[in-house]
Amino acid sequence: MPKTGAATNRPEGTSLPTGTRANDPSVCWNCEKTLADEDVCPSCVKVQPFGQERDYYSILGLPGRLALDPTLLVSAYHEKSRTFHPDHHVEDSEKVQSITLSNASLVNLAFRTLRDPFQRAQYFIGHIKGEPARPNRKATLPPHVLMEIMELKEELEVLSSGKSSEKAEQRIRAIIEPLEQEIFNSFSTIDSLLEHEGPSSQNLSQALGLLSERLEKRSYLQNLFREVKEIS
Repeated sequence: MPKTGAATNRPEGTSLPTGTRANDPSVCWNCEKTLADEDVCPSCVKVQPFGQERDYYSILGLPGRLALDPTLLVSAYHEKSRTFHPDHHVEDSEKVQSITLSNASLVNLAFRTLRDPFQRAQYFIGHIKGEPARPNRKATLPPHVLMEIMELKEELEVLSSGKSSEKAEQRIRAIIEPLEQEIFNSFSTIDSLLEHEGPSSQNLSQALGLLSERLEKRSYLQNLFREVKEIS
């Protein structure tokens, strides 16, 4: 799989919209000291809940970008996992155990979503638009693209009619691989638009629309590829 680019420190004005804690985002639930949205209160050293609206990037402490360094992602995941792993809090109160269990679940969900470049792209698009986290959200493909896929399906059925589906697999791979490369190549462009023009940029909106279309097309093609594999 092609590299998706290296992450950098999050530039001012380019972060994704972030959520707040479930209650008061500036006060520790235990000692009521003022916080700066830390995971652990510096005063009483109690873990703090993420809250339902906190985005996956901020949960892992990563820049809100499409192009992420996989090594940085894994390192951030391990760090957060150590902080919130339930095994490290077995002697704490039920309140703390409940918080760590909930936070650990969100850490795992964030990691699973962001480590897959295609799920990350789906999440990123929805988050920029202020939508809930829906890694499986769908786009509406233009009629000509749907027609192209229908014609390809008919072609694959003919190619798969023999004893082997090898030719059909090669045909669909020849379409999927350059499409995936186009998706990866768009990551740095979109990150740059977000950084320099902001989330309300028309250019960014158009780029996200095209990315969404490509992701949906890939999803259709992947389904066709699975159908071909099942025949073989």
